[in-house]
Amino acid sequence: RHCFVVDGQDRIQPHRSKLALITHLPLQRSGGGVYAVSWQIARQLQRHFSVQVPAPLTTPIDRAARLLSRIRRRVLRLPGSFFAFSPRVLRQVAGLVSASMPADSQAAFFRSSTRWVGWRPDRPYFVHTDACFHTFFHNTFQPREFLRSDLQRIWQAEAGFLDRAEAVFFESAWGLEKARQAYALSGRNFMVARVAGGIEPPPADLRTPDGRFRLITMAKHFQQKGGDLVGVAFKLLKPAWPQLTWHILGGPPPVDISSLPDVHYEGFLRPDLPDELQKMRTLLSTADLLVHPTREDTNPLVLPEAASFGCPCVSMRAFAIPELVADGETGLLIDPPGDALAVADAIRSCLENPQRTALMRANARSRSLRYFSWDAVGDHMADVINQRLQ
Repeated sequence: RHCFVVDGQDRIQPHRSKLALITHLPLQRSGGGVYAVSWQIARQLQRHFSVQVPAPLTTPIDRAARLLSRIRRRVLRLPGSFFAFSPRVLRQVAGLVSASMPADSQAAFFRSSTRWVGWRPDRPYFVHTDACFHTFFHNTFQPREFLRSDLQRIWQAEAGFLDRAEAVFFESAWGLEKARQAYALSGRNFMVARVAGGIEPPPADLRTPDGRFRLITMAKHFQQKGGDLVGVAFKLLKPAWPQLTWHILGGPPPVDISSLPDVHYEGFLRPDLPDELQKMRTLLSTADLLVHPTREDTNPLVLPEAASFGCPCVSMRAFAIPELVADGETGLLIDPPGDALAVADAIRSCLENPQRTALMRANARSRSLRYFSWDAVGDHMADVINQRLQ
């Protein structure tokens, strides 16, 4: 018996079609953006279909391939293989998918794509992803460190997997176009589903001016998302703007930042715990500016999430971020690669122009509520899935 489980509740509803949701992650709100997206996507599918969720399919480790790759890269200084998706791993994952697929499911719905490419379809399937492996790889790694033939093996397998799907839902037009170009696909079955914030927005903008100007950063990985740049910018601005404060959510900053006056490290706040969710909502409601000068990203949920509370942002003109932030209207974008001075200039601009900042605040909330809704994402995906399964 397969069922949809969320928030500890077993929910089974009769719907027109039965979908098997295949994921490698537990369905929980906490853990970072990828967890929040998986949880929200599952909830949206459940609104429209009878969703069957096998246990999360943990990707096995190919220890032999890992050892050989590390010897080549670290000892011999030669390119290694991408062992996380070795042929053996992909075969094993394909076997797990086939063994766990409910026999009566009419279609499969995959969260992400690369790890599933070895599966041989025996029914229609759909894919939801932020970016293809080619995009992820070039965001994260140096190509010279890996065997070109091994990367091409994975890219070719993923291209076929995406091309055979009934539909592939990308979180952004940026991710869609990157995949289409990298894999030389027509993209006939590609479409943009968008995203939204991970927590429900308040009924109104609750910010009450109190003489403080509160910065907020939200990131699992402080350095990766540019927290160090925010730290330098904060030090530069604080003497001239003593009302400046900074609340850090997520991964811990170094001591030289957390020990600064008016810097508050809030830790990891888990939205599936009521007290921590309320604290997160309070921090977002009182924040004046989200600062997210990220170095590595795809489609950061923190941007529409903060915007839905009325909090504009400073971020990068990179990845899918320009689809989430209207530069000069709902936030300010910095040209990559960016540096601490550029971050400081953007924050200073908001401090020096309170009327423009207030307008950006109103625009950010209005645009987020209008364009970034999980219900709209779910309705769009359901329409496409129903059409394909007719």
